[in-house]
Amino acid sequence: MSKRILVVPDAQVKDGVDTEHLKWCGEYIADKRPDYIVCLGDFWDFPSLSSYDKGTLSFEGRRLLSDIETGKAAMEMMLKPLKDLQQKQRFFKKKVYQPEMIFTIGNHCERLMRVPKDSPEFAGFISYELLELEKHGWKVYDFLCPAEVEGIYFVHYLANPFSGRPYSGTAANILKNVGKSFVQGHKQTLDVTVRPTIDGKMQLGIIAGAFYQHEEAYKGPVGNNHWRGMVMLNNVQDGYGDPCFISIDYLRRKYG
Repeated sequence: MSKRILVVPDAQVKDGVDTEHLKWCGEYIADKRPDYIVCLGDFWDFPSLSSYDKGTLSFEGRRLLSDIETGKAAMEMMLKPLKDLQQKQRFFKKKVYQPEMIFTIGNHCERLMRVPKDSPEFAGFISYELLELEKHGWKVYDFLCPAEVEGIYFVHYLANPFSGRPYSGTAANILKNVGKSFVQGHKQTLDVTVRPTIDGKMQLGIIAGAFYQHEEAYKGPVGNNHWRGMVMLNNVQDGYGDPCFISIDYLRRKYG
């Protein structure tokens, strides 16, 4: 039987940015009830742990605790419509909708684990447990470890095994290199490719790395002109699904 998979790309939540679209995402989940929900990572941005602009004026005032709590509040907001639906179903003794939830760690979230690596005195105090992902029902896959769902591989980004760096180029180029259907985030773009295989099946490659409303200063005025939204894969089976793209603009018109 075919399945439906909702893919939530990089939200990059941090203090001071608009996160209302995550509430809309939650309402979409409660409406459509996909079989799987896959978060591609970088839900937290962790600017306090960024090495990119450390020591500059813009870095002043950033705090790790604020980063963690801001992301946790956004996660609770996103999942509230789902939990409200489940509570209502239990009250009326109906079958409870329980999607399988998968979270793949991204490079921004992985910044958290660099703290005990660089400063061993923090080992045992700082870990992904601070994000409370399991508490909400997420099955967590470590950084760069793909999660296979119905023959499709989901990961923050696919890395070249020889360099450890992200595969460059288009989705078509990456699909050619890895040879398996995949969906990844990381890159702020929407890039889709589909190709048939010699045995009559289809393979799919999707890069969708932006699910946030704010603009990133480092990308400049033109670099922020990219697609932002989620991906629903319908009729998923045997490594392929029909993609449907749900932009933040659509969510705003529907639920805002």
